[in-house]
Amino acid sequence: MKCFVKKYKFTFVVVVTSILILVQGIFRQFPNVDEVAHLPAGVSPWLFSRFDLYRTSPPLVHIVTGLSPTTQRVPFDWKLFSDKPGLKPEFAIGIRHLEKSKLGLVNDFIVARICCLFFFLFFVAATLFLTRDVFCDSASRNILCVLCCTCPNILAGAQTIIPDVGGVAMGVFACLAFWNYFRRPCMKSTFLAGFALGLALVSKLTWITAVVSLPLTVLLCSMIFKNPHRIVKRLFHLAAALAIALFTLNVFYLFEGSATPLAEYEFCSDALGGTGESATLFGNRFRGKSIGSLPVPLPKNYVLGIDALRFKVEKKKWSFLLGEWRFGSWLHYYVFTTLFKTPEPTMLATLVGAGVLLEGIRRKIVSSDVIAMFLFLTIPAAFCFACVSLQGGFNHHHRYVLMIYPPMFALVTYVASPVGVKLLSFRLPFLGHEKRSFAVPLVVTLVTLSVTSSLNVHPYYTSYFNTLSGGPSNGWKLLGSSNIDWGQDILEVDRWLKSNQDKRPLVMDIDYFGMNGELFDVPTQLPPRLRKDASFDEVRKTIRATQWWIISTKRLYNLPEMAGIEYLQQIEPVTRIAHAYHVYRIDPLPRNELERHSDFVPPE
Repeated sequence: MKCFVKKYKFTFVVVVTSILILVQGIFRQFPNVDEVAHLPAGVSPWLFSRFDLYRTSPPLVHIVTGLSPTTQRVPFDWKLFSDKPGLKPEFAIGIRHLEKSKLGLVNDFIVARICCLFFFLFFVAATLFLTRDVFCDSASRNILCVLCCTCPNILAGAQTIIPDVGGVAMGVFACLAFWNYFRRPCMKSTFLAGFALGLALVSKLTWITAVVSLPLTVLLCSMIFKNPHRIVKRLFHLAAALAIALFTLNVFYLFEGSATPLAEYEFCSDALGGTGESATLFGNRFRGKSIGSLPVPLPKNYVLGIDALRFKVEKKKWSFLLGEWRFGSWLHYYVFTTLFKTPEPTMLATLVGAGVLLEGIRRKIVSSDVIAMFLFLTIPAAFCFACVSLQGGFNHHHRYVLMIYPPMFALVTYVASPVGVKLLSFRLPFLGHEKRSFAVPLVVTLVTLSVTSSLNVHPYYTSYFNTLSGGPSNGWKLLGSSNIDWGQDILEVDRWLKSNQDKRPLVMDIDYFGMNGELFDVPTQLPPRLRKDASFDEVRKTIRATQWWIISTKRLYNLPEMAGIEYLQQIEPVTRIAHAYHVYRIDPLPRNELERHSDFVPPE
C-alpha cells in the first residue's frame, strides 16, 4: 500500500488540485445558456422514464445529472412539456424556472454539477490506466495526468452539466478499448470494446461516427501489422462488438421505441422528412416506400435526435469568426478555434511528439502496439473532427471538438518516452563527450508553460484564449458564443453591481435569454442600436446624465446590414467583468459640442 501511494503520489495531488479548482467553479459560475435546458432533461428520465427533452444529447450525462434526489425535486413546470419533433420544450421549461429563481438558479445546479465530475475523473483514470503499457514510467504518467487535468477547455466543460467532457471521456474509453481488443483479440476484449462504444454513443451524438471509424481502424491495423487470414475472425468480433454497442445504447434508453418501423416516424428535417419547410410541418420521406416497413433497431429518441440535429444544420444560424459574421459556416472554423483556444506550448509539444513518433517509425524503433495506439486515438478523433467541420449550418462552439485533445496529450507525453529520449539526444561539447537527452526537460518545460497559461485565466476557463491570439481580453474579436461568453460569469456581474451601487443609471445587454436588469432586480434599459458606421457621439448627444453600461462582448459586432452596438468599439471600457463583459462610462456631450450638431434640440 505504501509503495502504491508513493508511486502515484504526484498523480493524486494533481487530480485533487484539479477537483478543487472545478468545485470552486461549480459554486462560482452561473448556469450557462445550455445548462438551463440540460437540467430538466436530466430530471425527466428519472421522474417520467422519458428521453424527449434535449434529444440531440443522448441520455448518459443526463442520467448522471439527475441522479441526486435533490436535483429531482427542482420544481420545473412540466406542463410546458411537448414531444413534437423539432421543438425545444427543455428550453421553455428551463427558462420558466429561471424567471422564477433568477440568481438563485445556481443553487439548483450545484449537486448536479458535482455528480458530473464523475466524467472528468473517468476521463483521467481511463486515459492513464489504458495507456499504462505505453506510458509506464513515472515521468510519462505524470505528464499525461497534468495535461488531462489542466487543459482549460476540459476544465471549462467539466464544471458544468453539458455532455462534452462526458463525450470525451467515453470516446477515449471506446478508442482505447478497441485498441486493447486489437492487441488481445478475444471475446472478453470484444465485449469491453462493444460496451465502451455503446457508452460513447449514449454520451454524445457525434460519436455515431465511431461506428464507422473504429472498425475501420481495426481492419486497417490488422492489414498493416497482422496476417490477412485473421481478417475473417476480426469481422466476426467487430460484428459482435457493434451488436453489444447497439444493445448498450438501447438499455440506456430503456428500449424506448426500439424497432419502430421507419415509416411511423415524424421528422422535421428535410433530409429525413422531405418537407423542405419549418419545424411546424412534419413529414417522412420513407412513408409509402418499401424501406419504410423496416424496423429501426435504435431508440426512437435517438433517431429523432439525429433528425433534430440535422434540422438545426439545415435552417442555419449566424456564425462569427475573426470579426466577421456569416449566415452558415466555415470549413476551417474549428481549426482556428483550436489554434486560438489551445495553449501554444501544448501545440508545440504536440508537433515535437509527432516528429518523434514519425522519426521513430522511420527508424523502426517504435513497436506496433504503440503505433496502433496512436492510430486508435487519432483516426476516430480526426474523423469526428472532420464530420463536425463539414456538417455546415453554423459554427458556434469549440467544445464540439474536444475529442482532438486526447491524441494531442498522448503525442506530448510520447516526447518523454524511451524513443523520445533516444532521438532527442545530442553530444554537447561543454557537457562532455557523452550524449545527453533533453527530451524530458523539454516536455516538462512546455507542459509547465501550458499549465501556467491555463491557470493564468483561473477561474474563467470558458473565456480562455492563448497568448498569441491576444489572450482572453482580446478573444471577443476572434470568436463568439460559448467561446467567450455563455452566461457563465453572470454572478460576477451581480458582485460588481452590489459593490458599485452608486454607478447608476444602468444600460445593460448581457445576452442571456433577453434578461438584463430583471435578473438582478435592478432597473435597466437596452442600449440604442445604430448602423455599423455610426458615430458614438450619436448616443452621447441623446443623454443628459452619465450612464453606466454593462455589455456582453459578443454584442460588439453588428450583424451584416443590421443595427447594433458596434459603435462601442470607438471607446475603451472603464473596466471588465471577468472576460465576458465590458463596463463603459457614457458621458453626455458638452453643450458646446451639442450645438455643433444640426439636429440639436435644447433641453427644456
